[in-house]
Amino acid sequence: MKKKITFLLAMSMALISFTPMAKASTTNGINELKQNKEYSSTVYNFSQSTFNNLPEINSQNLNDKKSKSRALFVGRFDTRDSAGPKFAWSDTTIKANFSGTGISVNLKSSGDNWFNVIVDGVNQKPINVTPTTTSPIVLASGLSKKKHTIELVKRTEANVGEAQFLGFKVSNGKLSSPPAASSRRIMFIGDSITCGYGNEGTSQYQTFTTKNENASLAYGALTAKLLGADPMTICWSGKGVIRNYGGDTTDVMPDLVDQVLPYDKTLKWDSKNWVPQVVVINLCTNDYSIGVPDKVAFTNAYTRLVNKVRTDYPKADIYCAVGPMLGGDNLNSARDYISQIATSKEASGDNKVHFIEFPAQDFANGLGEDWHPSVKTHELMANQLASQIQKDLGWKN
Repeated sequence: MKKKITFLLAMSMALISFTPMAKASTTNGINELKQNKEYSSTVYNFSQSTFNNLPEINSQNLNDKKSKSRALFVGRFDTRDSAGPKFAWSDTTIKANFSGTGISVNLKSSGDNWFNVIVDGVNQKPINVTPTTTSPIVLASGLSKKKHTIELVKRTEANVGEAQFLGFKVSNGKLSSPPAASSRRIMFIGDSITCGYGNEGTSQYQTFTTKNENASLAYGALTAKLLGADPMTICWSGKGVIRNYGGDTTDVMPDLVDQVLPYDKTLKWDSKNWVPQVVVINLCTNDYSIGVPDKVAFTNAYTRLVNKVRTDYPKADIYCAVGPMLGGDNLNSARDYISQIATSKEASGDNKVHFIEFPAQDFANGLGEDWHPSVKTHELMANQLASQIQKDLGWKN
């Protein structure tokens, strides 16, 4: 998107603390999440062997080389630098347990990144980390000297810049064993909608600001919370299947989906590191930014992406999504193209490729920056998707 809008192609068409509850029904799931103040971590068993050479964090020395294994890493991380892992994709999370009266983090950033800070399940004020930010950064202080949890979540998307985690520092205490991972895993592949672009904005006439992009309140992260699953979110505003916003064909999303760091083409993700039961693809809005794309070119490229996902994850249920920013002829075309791909896969014997359509966003639910979905719209999408996944996979809360 190059900081432009992934615009609502046919006009016809709050910051909240959420908690995955063991018995939450997705029918009214978001509302139930709002009512519970506890927060279940969104973490997965990210290639633990990758971090075996990184010793546990020393609470008194952020740069101690003994270091990072007492944190649980949620997302894709580049571990080649012994100083600490680098990351960039939306909703990437670092979580730890600790006993002490406070906790700080040593964090580097190449751009204007924002992070959610969650202490003992309660959202704190987000932190802004730029190339000039001084570390350590205090995340919590004045706590009772007992057991606590900390979660650091990247709100901003890939094109805002990379970050590097250099360790936590606990005041008057130490880190303890890391949180457990969920056995449920969902991967999301998408564009600005999946990134949560501008979702905390208050008007469609606002232009993009990094502080109002909150991937934690985008439909993907919310779906994972509703289902008690660990998410991996690979998204970039303005990206499409065969062409990006405005028609550019350089680095479309299928070209980026295997990268550990979005701007580094040398390090590829090993799909064996983390195997999801569900993969959601929500791509096509930007392909329609300059009109209806050629059907053969689009469906061939989209099918290749689905085939790649199927090769990487033979047992996964794959959801091919449309919406909620398309309308009119563009929506009719996208629905036709993508639903036919799902139907053809089923006809060929793959009954785990599904089509799902998110309704066009209702302006009564508010709009985010540059006509993007509001938090309320993301909540509605999450409820719909979580309910469908429950139905198809038999997942119970």
